[in-house]
Amino acid sequence: MNIMFTQKQLDVFRAVMSTGSVSAAGRRMNLSQPSVSRILGDLERQFGVPLFQRKSKGVLPTPEAEAFLEEVERNYLVLSNLEEAAAQIARRERGTLSVATITAASLEIVPQALQRLGVREKQIKVSWQVKSSKWVLDFARSGTLKTGFANVLHMPSGMRLLYEGAVPHMVFAPEGHSLAAEPGPLPLRRLRQETVIGLLGQVADELALRNIGRNAGAPVTAETSLAALTLSQHCGGLAIVDAFTAHYWQRHYGGRPRSLPDLPAYRFAVFEPHGSRASMIDREFQACLIDEIRAVIGWAETLAQ
Repeated sequence: MNIMFTQKQLDVFRAVMSTGSVSAAGRRMNLSQPSVSRILGDLERQFGVPLFQRKSKGVLPTPEAEAFLEEVERNYLVLSNLEEAAAQIARRERGTLSVATITAASLEIVPQALQRLGVREKQIKVSWQVKSSKWVLDFARSGTLKTGFANVLHMPSGMRLLYEGAVPHMVFAPEGHSLAAEPGPLPLRRLRQETVIGLLGQVADELALRNIGRNAGAPVTAETSLAALTLSQHCGGLAIVDAFTAHYWQRHYGGRPRSLPDLPAYRFAVFEPHGSRASMIDREFQACLIDEIRAVIGWAETLAQ
């Protein structure tokens, strides 16, 4: 049998439980004592057991009433949260954006996505961590972020994939370098006589395996593309970088990035933990971020032609 309680019945029940008196509940709710008694009586008949023992002064709740109050309060809390969520949706706001990314995403695509979202105008709180891919994934596993961006070969379990892709690694030739005057992709063998700054991991391993770079015997490697480019500025050499950092660096410092099809592609993913309750504002940010990523991919594809 399905029992349906009205909002008025539940409001009266809570008021009587809170005040311990029918008359006091009536005053709180601006109802007459007979009206409160009638509503309470209807509630008890629907419930099927007495909820209060009537005393000369006030009422005493039964154990059934105490148990029922716990469920009523729990549902009131859910309703309150639902009302707040509706208000936030109407304002197109919802709490805090919690984001963790690697450096490659921090230079351009995340800031531009946040700008497009209008975080300042909407007064959206942003919590943004910039760490290594391993740390970003660990952070995601803990459930403390809503959106992650990392350089990954395989998406680990527990993550919901939002977007993934691969772009070629690039060598960045500064203005005036002979390689900057040429268009199109670059065979890796052309770097044998250049001082090369590689990236730790697959790129450095491939350079060592192929004996690429005039400094192959004493290689210079960096953990991030940004570090490799900064080192290149101060110490010379050609930095091998990811496409996201290359796009940012070219816009701000000039030079020419050249696609390196012989190297393993730079694989990345945008993801969120399974079971995370993403809000509307999270979804809007993720859509903006993916749009920014696609713009860089389109740019990289033109360089690879």
